[in-house]
Amino acid sequence: MTGLKRLLATAMLTAAPFAASAQETPAGPVIMPGPAPDYARFDHWLCRPGNMTACTPPLDATIIAPHGRLTVERFKADAHPKVDCFYVYPTASLDPASNSDLVPGNGNLEEIPTVRAQFARMASVCRLFAPMYRSRTTTALGRKMPPGDPKMAYDDVAKAWAYYLTHDNHGRGVVLVGHSQGSGILRELIRKEIDGKPAQKLLVSALLAGNDVGVPPGRDVGGDFTSIPLCRSTTQTGCLVAWNSYRASAPPPANAVLGAPRKDGLVNACVNPAAPGGGDVALHPYLRTRWSNPPIRSLGPRRQSRLPPIMCACRI
Repeated sequence: MTGLKRLLATAMLTAAPFAASAQETPAGPVIMPGPAPDYARFDHWLCRPGNMTACTPPLDATIIAPHGRLTVERFKADAHPKVDCFYVYPTASLDPASNSDLVPGNGNLEEIPTVRAQFARMASVCRLFAPMYRSRTTTALGRKMPPGDPKMAYDDVAKAWAYYLTHDNHGRGVVLVGHSQGSGILRELIRKEIDGKPAQKLLVSALLAGNDVGVPPGRDVGGDFTSIPLCRSTTQTGCLVAWNSYRASAPPPANAVLGAPRKDGLVNACVNPAAPGGGDVALHPYLRTRWSNPPIRSLGPRRQSRLPPIMCACRI
């Protein structure tokens, strides 16, 4: 559990939120996102055993020590991981629609760069599963399109989860990993399909970044979930890690989209993924040192199948 929590904590540091840069522009006409996914098709997964192209870029990193010494850290995926990781990516699609299609984008902060930044490194500890889904788009977030349909996005992920359980899980422990829109979908999935259900015994942990999870004040159990507690140690299993990141000098204001005080009697869970029991701990973020050059340009609703060159990584 220690490695899983710290991997996600450092990975999330590489992904800049889109919402801060979304522009307020008039909404355009609705463009339908296309048919529902068929998760028997490997191309409807960003990553899964048998289709790992998006999650197996070069991940070696250059470590910069405080005194300036440079060393190379070689990345090695676990050939026989004991658990699985099921990841739901955040709002990332630049499709000209309210909900995305099922073709992963290569552009800056789209699905492929996002899964590489946030999730690919977890191959060092688990088998990777990351379904494509008809997500609400950054285009809609920027109000260039009408708001996306959250039920469509949730239904796709629930279908992927059901397919995974039936065809791939075979009783293995699983870590749920989400960010932003993905965390919101996983929160609903846990509530409907896992909390108090047979699937709960498979849960190693749920790592939900960038969305609100409610718990009663001073308690680790209750609120949004009936029987899944917050994690309070790196060795605890069957538990939840949830957090939103703000500067210590600038806590979330009352009108914040995430992290603002609640009005339902609950408080927002805030668990440090690197130190669930509290206290300070050093994080080692892995930062990109170059982007695709030249940039991969969109070809409209469909995108080039060629994947962009992956960045080098720098660990500090």
